[in-house]
Amino acid sequence: MAPRKPPSLAPTGFLAAALLATAPLVTADESAPRPAKSVAEESLGASYNQLGLQHVLGVRWTWPLSSATRPLLADSHAATGLAHTLTPSYVRVGVWAELAPLSILGVRAGAEPGSYFGTFGSLRSHRSYDSCQDRECGTAGRPGNGGRLYLSPSLRLRFGSIAVASTATLEWWWASASGPFYYEPSRDTLLRSAGDRLLAVSTVLVRQTPRGDGGQLTYGLTHDLTEVWAAPGNRAQRLGVVAARRLAMGRRGSSATVGLRVGYYVQHPERRGQLTVAAAVSLERAR
Repeated sequence: MAPRKPPSLAPTGFLAAALLATAPLVTADESAPRPAKSVAEESLGASYNQLGLQHVLGVRWTWPLSSATRPLLADSHAATGLAHTLTPSYVRVGVWAELAPLSILGVRAGAEPGSYFGTFGSLRSHRSYDSCQDRECGTAGRPGNGGRLYLSPSLRLRFGSIAVASTATLEWWWASASGPFYYEPSRDTLLRSAGDRLLAVSTVLVRQTPRGDGGQLTYGLTHDLTEVWAAPGNRAQRLGVVAARRLAMGRRGSSATVGLRVGYYVQHPERRGQLTVAAAVSLERAR
């Protein structure tokens, strides 16, 4: 029997995808352009298998690119934002910019430098991609620095109450680990310390229904893929179900969302056939 994986207390992109499904998706019959605005957001999430806890603070600014009322152009925009991510094992500060020339299509680019605390096995070194990800297979965690650069094209569509959103994120990672490879908790995989690349794809197919209180109920299916280009044997895939409830608050444009997601590892070097759970609550305040 393989040794039990210790908790890293740093949720993977699986938790972020749980919130992705709660975001408003482009509506095919939307006919009014959105005004320029800024939105402050805060989220708190937890996940099991892998065990994690994460707090995110962010702000984004959005400017419409078109005054057209046609659905394909009504939500075209440019945006930029800042984010601060804190877990018990690392902290990151990110900046990003986004261009959506069409309501259904957008591209985001960003950078997230950060520091690892050396707690809960963070920034532990490994000998190769083939090493197991457990603490017993690597060195003790140590403080250090690292981060990522990323480019994320996304596609969003809605037909009536059915919506689909898919984001493919190309990432370039680095870290100051002492060994040639290190365990990256936010992606739950082994990466080359000197620099590495991976692809993460998150897709949701959901039904979204408005509620009488001005909020929205979302539920549906999810699929996630994580692949390190130099280590195809470490590919991970998950299928899942997601449910989220968005509540409109008194201030115009402000809302609170609670989301729950249950997934099944279809492919993973260590957790194939296991379940994973993530839950999150987020608050947004528009200005």
